[in-house]
Amino acid sequence: MNVLVMETGSFKTFGGAANASYGIYKFLKKFLNYNVYYFADFSKIDKSIVPVSEMELGYDSYDIVLMNSIRDVPFVTRYMNPRKNKRVKFIYTDRGNVLLNFRKSGVKKLLPKMLARQYLLRSMRNWLDCYVAISAEQYESAKEFFSKSTKIYYLPIAPAEIYDRIDVGKENSAVYVGRLDERQKKVSFLIRGIAKAKELHNGLKGKELLRIAGTGPDKEAYMKLASSLGVADNVRFLGFVEDEELVALYNSASFFVSASEWEGMSRTFVEAMACGLPLLINTNNNTLVSLKPREHLVTDGYNGMVYEYGNIDDFAAKFIKMYNDHRFTRELSEKAYKYSRNFSLEKNLKGYKKIMESLYPY
Repeated sequence: MNVLVMETGSFKTFGGAANASYGIYKFLKKFLNYNVYYFADFSKIDKSIVPVSEMELGYDSYDIVLMNSIRDVPFVTRYMNPRKNKRVKFIYTDRGNVLLNFRKSGVKKLLPKMLARQYLLRSMRNWLDCYVAISAEQYESAKEFFSKSTKIYYLPIAPAEIYDRIDVGKENSAVYVGRLDERQKKVSFLIRGIAKAKELHNGLKGKELLRIAGTGPDKEAYMKLASSLGVADNVRFLGFVEDEELVALYNSASFFVSASEWEGMSRTFVEAMACGLPLLINTNNNTLVSLKPREHLVTDGYNGMVYEYGNIDDFAAKFIKMYNDHRFTRELSEKAYKYSRNFSLEKNLKGYKKIMESLYPY
């Protein structure tokens, strides 16, 4: 079987979605012996991979095209004519949460991009063979959005095998891992939240409270904000962190924080939990992971804490609780680690195998 793995988004930035696409590529090539081609930039982790050129997309040699970014769609429609080419089967994994984030986002400056992405998503209703949801909420919405000709699957994302508990020195601080991009991630809220926590609790002064791993267009603005709020000594910016170092970073922290306005199913959430970190996340990004029973990723006070989106007082109070109450946070940690076992990489990859075999049963 000839499979084309697309991750056009990786040409712009290599993040969690691109890592997931690379994992699928390795699985298909190594364990299933498929002929795997790639329209993606995996050079940051595997320099031996040479992507196909844009013109090679038009070759009529692929059996399955696996799309992992909404940016893939214009290339597919331009070079492959999916409405007429019924031999090739198209699978789209909604790692960018395009189906839901238009409705969830209240950021008006994103509206033109959101409209463009919605247009591309709607165009797929005419030719897409399979839609893969990474959250139960996506799955629920996809059942209504797509026609009966598109098969809908739910494959929860899972952390790579290296993400697990390791024996490293534990530091009493929170960690954020992700893109430094205010449009979605709202890291400014975390910095302001640290300032608020210091204001409410004198015992936090002079301590490192938050380590931020990642890079992005708003890094300099965040560093200036931390300085202006007097928390430059409390917030440390680490820059881009490689996978092996990231495992150690998760393990050395006490808990994980996020302020994102929306998330489809954040890979960093399940990576952190797999390393034994409870999450402090908000009502907007607490992903629905099960429909029956209806269940979110974090149950407040069980495997993490959930604060009201945009409520800085609620965030600061729960941050102080998790930072100061070591026994409570350790209990959350044990339950977060146990809960993370529900997200199996083996099950995820076998799910893709099953989908592809259903499209080409030979």
